Amino acid sequence: GLTRVSPRRQLRWFSIAYIEFFRGTSMLVQLYWWFFVLPIFGIFLSPWTVGILGIGMNASGYAAEYVRAAIQAVDRGQYEASTALNFSRLTMMRRIILPQAMRAMLPTWGNMLIDVLKGSSLVFFITITEFTSAAKQAADATGDYMLFFAVALFGYYIIARALITPFVRWLERRVSRGFVREQVA
Repeated sequence: GLTRVSPRRQLRWFSIAYIEFFRGTSMLVQLYWWFFVLPIFGIFLSPWTVGILGIGMNASGYAAEYVRAAIQAVDRGQYEASTALNFSRLTMMRRIILPQAMRAMLPTWGNMLIDVLKGSSLVFFITITEFTSAAKQAADATGDYMLFFAVALFGYYIIARALITPFVRWLERRVSRGFVREQVA
């Protein structure tokens, strides 16, 4: 996200290409590419490595855009004040812009974490046993598909609702300490 707003054109273009590629293609196709196509070129990765790389690179494309949007949402006056105080770009970003942008990006990051959780079920297609595939194996063994897929469905919901959402809300409160909320007239 920081490279997306970089004053250096090469970094910006690399960032745009990376973001557009990983956001614009299916995560499942990306996982298949890493798992089935790279070995054709002599590059062999374990299923876990493929899962981590595939989901991580796909999610990072979205995360970079959340960071960019949050940085650009910071009031222009903050940039001007930083320039007037003769802050370097690094100091301006670290001390002024990013703390404010962090508050704006946390809710979208929470949504992204939930999407990553849900997207993790796709690693089933590259031979990794995870929550959904474990439910399928149990259902295949017993014939009780409704029960095991209901458990998987509610399991994902509970993880998202009981772990990720409270964690993101806690982070929002923590990051918002010391910030004065604007009064609406």
